[in-house]
Amino acid sequence: MPKTITMNRFKRIQIDYALLQSLVFYFVLAGLLIPHYQYQIDPDGVSYIGIAQKYLRHDFGNAINGYWGPLFSWLLTPFLATGTRPLLAAKLLAIIIGLVVIIQSNELIKIMQINQLFRTILLYIIALFTIYCAFTETSPDLLLVCFALAFLNTILSPAYQQSKYAGIQCGILGAGLYLTKSYGLPVFMAIFIITNLIFYLRTKDGQKRAIILRNFITGLAVCSLIAAGWIALLSDKYGRFTVSTSANYNHVVVGPKSLGHPMHIKGLLDPPNNTAISVWEDISYTKVSNWSVFDSIGSLIHQIKIALNNVGSIITKITQFSVFSLIILSAAVVYLVKQGKRMVEDNLLYLLLTAAVLYSGYLMFLVEPRYIWLSYILIFVCGAKLLDIYSKKFQISKQLRTVLVVIFAASFAVYPVQKLYSRRETGKEIYDLSNRLSYLNIEGRIASSGYWGKTLHLSFYNNWRYYGEKGQLTLKELETQFENKQINYYLVWKPFNEHEKLDRMYQEITNGSIDELKVYKIK
Repeated sequence: MPKTITMNRFKRIQIDYALLQSLVFYFVLAGLLIPHYQYQIDPDGVSYIGIAQKYLRHDFGNAINGYWGPLFSWLLTPFLATGTRPLLAAKLLAIIIGLVVIIQSNELIKIMQINQLFRTILLYIIALFTIYCAFTETSPDLLLVCFALAFLNTILSPAYQQSKYAGIQCGILGAGLYLTKSYGLPVFMAIFIITNLIFYLRTKDGQKRAIILRNFITGLAVCSLIAAGWIALLSDKYGRFTVSTSANYNHVVVGPKSLGHPMHIKGLLDPPNNTAISVWEDISYTKVSNWSVFDSIGSLIHQIKIALNNVGSIITKITQFSVFSLIILSAAVVYLVKQGKRMVEDNLLYLLLTAAVLYSGYLMFLVEPRYIWLSYILIFVCGAKLLDIYSKKFQISKQLRTVLVVIFAASFAVYPVQKLYSRRETGKEIYDLSNRLSYLNIEGRIASSGYWGKTLHLSFYNNWRYYGEKGQLTLKELETQFENKQINYYLVWKPFNEHEKLDRMYQEITNGSIDELKVYKIK
């Protein structure tokens, strides 16, 4: 007789409706908003796209770059290979990264054991925030959030202290953090070392200690092995041991004698290679004056002032995330302190630890909102966890609890909604200006009187080689630079300073047809 197959042999597939609903919301919102952000462009994005195009052309020598992490450009390359417009390709990649961020956020919320109502609302707001991140910047910062959440989920999962392979996964994710942004490496190392140390000390079981130690050693080894490959390539290119060039440059820019980024003050600067749009594609080669906090008492005081200013900047930025951010962080610290020694068993501690590590490194340099996007999700999850805990402790009614959750979630929704609204159609103006300039057939080497960012974006659209802005050069020095750099066109933005002298020296080719810009033909 034939064997009878019964349905009870198959496990029932459980659908996570909260996650599914938030992903549907995410994709619908992305589809509605992408036409309004298809021209979003920024200097960092121009560099990442330029590097991706080099990989596509197999120009690996020039694609290897010590300032910009390679992973975002690597992931962008397949999109460009299909012929997708670069800015649209970057947005599509960001949307996919955002999808993974939402999934990883869901895993973190589950690990934190937050109830279903809170989890559903959390996922909707995180989806909204992820849309803001994906659409308003062209950068790898959302990818960093993705790897960081995946790493946290791995190390905070109960399986970490049981699995023999979790260390390998952590090592791969740590390498991913480094290849995304060089700052990801010290962040990973600090969190991985501190967390494993706490896990080891709090565990009395010898077998679990052995697994923790093995995972720790394996994680460091795997991360180091993968990172070493990229470090070797960088070191070979720059002729010295190089993990990254970004930290040194960013520290120089905030130095006591610094006047800011060199492309704003040093006059015309050569792009680093024959296919680079501007010097910003690899600023590593630009000569800058190094400094150290140990140079003098004045340098030490200067560094302390930078750190204090950045503390204020971080507080301001996390308060912009939500008016409750500081309250949540303070309440979380108080809650953990009351736990006493048991705090090491609470995952809330490790979320705060991650946020603290993330903030601490930026105190030495400067802080942009995108640098701390990860902390938005961490603070949001911390707040939901505390609200869940105290709702149960004080036996708050379901109706009141729902009201509190809605108010709490709405406070985190304000920031992304405001930013999405204020930055809609961003970049459209410079795209339209590029089209208006097309009839002039401008090509070759370009310089500008100012507005470095705008001119860089025009250069991106028109495939110009942008040598930078006048900076502090006199007109006579600028004329010499035109000759030395073989500049073809000089773009002068309003206000048209010295335009009468320029009119006598060079041919102005717009004939006043563009209100905000004059273009002089040099050669």
